[in-house]
Amino acid sequence: MKKILSLFVVAFVAITLFGCATANGAGAPAFQLTGADDAAVTMDTIDNYLFADNIRFIDMRDPVDAMSDGYIAGFELLPFKAYLENRALVRNTGWNFTPADLVDAELLESFFGDKDATLVFMCLSGTRCGYVMQALEYLGYTNLINAGGIRDYNGRYLVGGTQTWNGAMGLPPAGVTMDNIDEYLGRPGAKYVDFRNAIQYYTEGYIDGFMTKSFFEFIEGQEFVVRSDGWNFSASDVKDDFMLEELFGDRDREIFLMCLSGARSGYMKQALESIGYTNVHNVGGIQDYTGANRVSGDPSFSF
Repeated sequence: MKKILSLFVVAFVAITLFGCATANGAGAPAFQLTGADDAAVTMDTIDNYLFADNIRFIDMRDPVDAMSDGYIAGFELLPFKAYLENRALVRNTGWNFTPADLVDAELLESFFGDKDATLVFMCLSGTRCGYVMQALEYLGYTNLINAGGIRDYNGRYLVGGTQTWNGAMGLPPAGVTMDNIDEYLGRPGAKYVDFRNAIQYYTEGYIDGFMTKSFFEFIEGQEFVVRSDGWNFSASDVKDDFMLEELFGDRDREIFLMCLSGARSGYMKQALESIGYTNVHNVGGIQDYTGANRVSGDPSFSF
């Protein structure tokens, strides 16, 4: 299912970026570029050629890079690492192409089409483009241009990225709960924390992907946080924000919290937010979980 979703995202992004660029470039003049013009087309000059209807512009970065770091309008997305690598090409000597790297010529040709067409490539630095161009030249493509890397682009057609997208679907406005947590497990860079006591984690079972960090035995036991009014959080309850950051990492990362009923995780959500965490989610209590990722405990387990 994840593989199907990934391919859908790649296709959707490619169609969307290319479609928008075509609309924006309606009526643009047609430039007659060939592979001999490779040195003339750079990130400094690319704006002069964008939207020409006899040139195809291809961004070899991954979808997560385009959405996070931005992209140049007019370029379609055809990811090298996320799609072509290990399907059409397998690198054996770094970024130096050899014929042995080519494992599916038909797949490459299906994406790049007419071997006389003018294809202008870009990626982050120009390295991926150069490698793919070598493979295409080996297959007989004649009009290939490496425009370089987007990190050198200062033109007018940059569509800014969010700087935060990690390739995962957005979280629901109503929040992540025990009813839907299965859909949001395994997100890149996210942290999943179970605040129950360690013995409960192993004897009663746990949700796969959540790691135990006992609130009573460790966080409160070591006095990183000390409650002064039951489960009503006060900023003065935080005694060691340095250790909390050591435990939970970057303050903008996604963090999903749970416990038995949701009380401990709700309290810790407030504690983390009080020291600057911005993406913390209280999923609730395992007592309400009926999903497919529960790992059964061993009632006989003991330390």
